[in-house]
Amino acid sequence: MKIWRWRTVVALILAALFSAPAAAEWKRAESDNFIVYSQASDGALREQSALLEDYHEFLRRLTNVTEPNAPNKLNIYMVKSAAQLRSIHTMPAGIAGVYIASSDGIAAVVDESAPGQGQETLLHEVAHHFMKQYRPLPYPAWYVEGFAEYVSTASFKKGAVELGRPSAGRAYTLVEGKWLPLDRILFGQVPTDRDGMSAFYAQSWLLAHYLLRSEELRPKFAAYLSAAAKGEDQRQAFAASFPAPIAELERELRTYTKRGMTYTRFSRASDAAPPPVAITRLPASADDLLLLRATMEVGPEDESALLAKVRAAAAKHDDIFARRVLAQAEALFGDAAKADALLGTLLATNPNDPELLYFKGMRHLRSARAASDGGEAAFKLARNAFAMAHKGNPDHWQTLLRYAEASQVTEAFRSDNTINILLLAHQLAPQVYEATMNAAQLLIARKRWAEAEQLLLPLTGDPHNPGLANAARTMLATARVRGARPAAPEEEAEEPAAAAE
Repeated sequence: MKIWRWRTVVALILAALFSAPAAAEWKRAESDNFIVYSQASDGALREQSALLEDYHEFLRRLTNVTEPNAPNKLNIYMVKSAAQLRSIHTMPAGIAGVYIASSDGIAAVVDESAPGQGQETLLHEVAHHFMKQYRPLPYPAWYVEGFAEYVSTASFKKGAVELGRPSAGRAYTLVEGKWLPLDRILFGQVPTDRDGMSAFYAQSWLLAHYLLRSEELRPKFAAYLSAAAKGEDQRQAFAASFPAPIAELERELRTYTKRGMTYTRFSRASDAAPPPVAITRLPASADDLLLLRATMEVGPEDESALLAKVRAAAAKHDDIFARRVLAQAEALFGDAAKADALLGTLLATNPNDPELLYFKGMRHLRSARAASDGGEAAFKLARNAFAMAHKGNPDHWQTLLRYAEASQVTEAFRSDNTINILLLAHQLAPQVYEATMNAAQLLIARKRWAEAEQLLLPLTGDPHNPGLANAARTMLATARVRGARPAAPEEEAEEPAAAAE
């Protein structure tokens, strides 16, 4: 029998520790509709993924969504501090999460360290994504936030989901805080000061709770939202459904806060069958690079600063994850020659990788944008790379969006082919306004007024982007004016041939 001595055991343990690859704390959990990046345990990650899938199914039932799930899953980053949250996206103090839909990507970021806010914040941001993905309509600003607040308080218990219980924070604001005039809640912009925002969110939650849970008022509320969705004046649409003075409605709401509020129990989908969840432990380099990659995903506020951080972090590691993140940064806003070298090496072993091909297209698109000669050759290289990337992943809407941009120097840019490309990008990501606005602009140029109007209407009430809302309203007015009169001969749209590479 072999006798083990303590010195031998310690030596073997140390050898194992130093020879094994270092494991990152970050993990990736993928389910049917979500990809969650977190540092939680495997068990906690599975539980959170099941909760998110239950929530998704619950929202589908609540809003009568019957179409298939979106092909692109929502990326969610669960961070450990306010500093990590703000490293991805700048925002005021006291905010525990954010949902971002930019032309670079779509993601939700939640600070799970925020006291008592983690799950409600996560569900609030997921609700925004769900509404924009499956029901992209021109909702009033208060309802955008009121609906998200209403469903974010859903309580998940064994065997049931409960909807309608109040948020402790919002209830405190309603009881102890100063109310905004209801007229401002209904028809004004979201306040930017902290107290105003707190009142706006609390009162919007209360109004949504009051209208959605009343058998008598729910049909009237649906008629109001339908009228608003058709572009009718919101004040007139509200008065048509609720003719009583707004002051009377405000009194009813104050009374409603003092009497018992009802709640509803739904069954939990995961009780019948737990959703499949694939958990992957990310390499050690993810500790330094994952949140930097997330910043690139949603669009950095300072490209030069982010590039410097990625270069410094990637220099400490030598694995595929680090090389891919560095290649992405160099391609998007770094050195073209370095991007070519990195992408060339990575593509040599995986020539059909759609993400790498997209980065290659972006590297050439950047060169084309900056070219003094118009960039025609670089635009063509970009289109070729994007076309190959699309074959590998036809649901990657960013590829479609950038292919359309790279086609702007061709005679076929105003063709139905380009419009269809942008419409497909819009269908895949209706919350990304660049695809929507560009498609609407081409539709107007082709005198397809009604289609342009349907695209623009949901943008006209964006509560977080008043500049976009104003631009959409201006373009919508142009479409309606031009669509209401006969076209002059010089306005006849050309029919260029479809783009071909």
